[in-house]
Amino acid sequence: MAITVRRSMTRGLLLVLAGSLLLGCGPGQRVSRRQTEQVKDIKTVLVLPFQAATEYYDTGATVRCFECEYFVQTGAIEAEADTFMNDQLMAFLESQTPYTPIPFWTAQGVTSKIPSQDLRGADRSLLIEMGKSLEADAVISGTIYRFRQRAGASLSVKTPASVAFAMELIRVFDGRTLWGRAFDETQRSLDENLLKLGGFLKRGGGWLTAEELAAAGFKEVMASFPVP
Repeated sequence: MAITVRRSMTRGLLLVLAGSLLLGCGPGQRVSRRQTEQVKDIKTVLVLPFQAATEYYDTGATVRCFECEYFVQTGAIEAEADTFMNDQLMAFLESQTPYTPIPFWTAQGVTSKIPSQDLRGADRSLLIEMGKSLEADAVISGTIYRFRQRAGASLSVKTPASVAFAMELIRVFDGRTLWGRAFDETQRSLDENLLKLGGFLKRGGGWLTAEELAAAGFKEVMASFPVP
């Protein structure tokens, strides 16, 4: 009887683990045919630098993100987090899409119109006008809500990494949002969240740095980014 019960429990655990792998290793939300149609005429994209939500909100506040309908909690943001996310986005656009990115921070003729550190607080129509002035077909922007570094090493931490960010793609000629996604995760130990075994193993099976967690989240989010 004990052997039968043990085998049953083992089989049940294997089924849970198998389901976890499927859930954790999936490609994320796929790009719909409608999204593909909406971006078929987009050739150039103005890339706005990532902004820190703490420029607008207190740390620890629960806020609705600029780019989506989700509520996220703001938190500590490491220095150079914006540069790290900007580099991730530019590398993706240049290598994974047919679009020609126009980095705002290197563009001429727009910096005098609005301080670069206050882009997300700007009126939407001004952002669209900026896109038009640079002959961009779309504008992509993002906000960092948390970028907290882990305290400890890969095998043992006192405080895990925690990252939250969101992005959106706006079509210039009509101001329509064509795509928007958010990532919000504080890494948890495997025994706290067995159902995320697939993601835990896919990310290396250890405690990640904030940069590693952000890069993994960015990859998941961009799986749904529309291209013609």
